[in-house]
Amino acid sequence: MSTWLATLTKPSVTNEPPSEGELRRIDLAVLITIIFALFLGFGIRNNAVGASRTIELGEGLPSIKVPSNWITGQPEGMLFRARNPRSASIFNAEVSVMTRPLAAGQDAVAARTSLGLQRTQELLRYRELAAEPVTVNGQPGILVTYAYVADPTRAQGAIAPPVVVQAQDLIFPSGSNAVIVTIAADAATWDNEQAAIDIIQDSLNMRIQNSDVVSEFEEGGE
Repeated sequence: MSTWLATLTKPSVTNEPPSEGELRRIDLAVLITIIFALFLGFGIRNNAVGASRTIELGEGLPSIKVPSNWITGQPEGMLFRARNPRSASIFNAEVSVMTRPLAAGQDAVAARTSLGLQRTQELLRYRELAAEPVTVNGQPGILVTYAYVADPTRAQGAIAPPVVVQAQDLIFPSGSNAVIVTIAADAATWDNEQAAIDIIQDSLNMRIQNSDVVSEFEEGGE
């Protein structure tokens, strides 16, 4: 047995051991291969994170992009809704779109006022955090950021702590309607959803303006 092991482990008599220069070249080739594989992996990941699909909202309305892995639907009263099934919270991040008719002479500010009143009545512990003037495809609009408390598992009879939700209403005119694009996510995971939020808002060419809008609805009832 010892003779057989010695035969297997002793250097080959037909090949010279590699020189130091050859060893360095081999190490360099391995390092380059590892770096290339890492860059390839990052590229694949970034493409997956940034992948999106376009949703047509209807005649006369802008199209919108959502992450390609979000599940879409059309609940009653909405043009469209999409949810992230991979959210790190029991409250799945979501985007929804609806419209409201605008009377002659009304703008996004008027739509924001009536929507804010509705939010105070429908959402538990509603609190407006900020309101900023924006443009959407060059048209003036308002981006309202707010928070509220949700209990997403209650309807299924499950017992889980309520969730503090952070949301944004992007309100802008389109023809005779106000378009309302609402993005909502667990406040604790909002930053994790930022890439998806950017896909949605960038698809509308949303740009935040410099001046401030004074908040009108700071806190709602239960």
